Amino acid sequence: MAESDIFICREKTCCFSGHRNRDLPFGGDRTVLGMRNLVSTIQLAIETAASQGCDTFISGMADGIDLICAESVHDMIEHGRRVKLICALPYKDQFKEMTSSRDRYIYRMLTAKYPCVTVSVGYDRGCYRLRNSFMVEHSSKLIAVLRHKETGSGTLQTVRMAAKAGLDMHVIKLDEKHNPAFFIGNADHI
Repeated sequence: MAESDIFICREKTCCFSGHRNRDLPFGGDRTVLGMRNLVSTIQLAIETAASQGCDTFISGMADGIDLICAESVHDMIEHGRRVKLICALPYKDQFKEMTSSRDRYIYRMLTAKYPCVTVSVGYDRGCYRLRNSFMVEHSSKLIAVLRHKETGSGTLQTVRMAAKAGLDMHVIKLDEKHNPAFFIGNADHI
């Protein structure tokens, strides 16, 4: 589906950003209590955004936080909530990046069921930045999970883009022990 085929009301839209499984507590293993706690914290942030008027959510569909958030929105829809999910794909074959069978299943199910916007036909160095820019430009809120990384990250890049664009930000910042702690504000303090 082309971007022009999807109507997005920016004021009622929230996008997600976060790290991939390899950079999450316990490698993103949702069977471990600490990771289940993080997922619950994310779900609470999404429910809060919905209660504040967000009816559309955009996920970048990478493994880790993007898929966790997208699946959470899907679960809300399945339970009768009147919200929408849009899958923002950095390039056409992003699916090939999914390493676990669970992630491959969730990715295929969500992209088959919900509208997708693909920002690049093939992979190139800038496709993830374009995808992140698309999400920020079409949203008024950002929910992000962020941990400090020496080399920076696409998540930090997105959080800074969102701060510059004036988005209402709900950042779940992981400490050195990967414990979640809420931070709400601009990226100057991250």
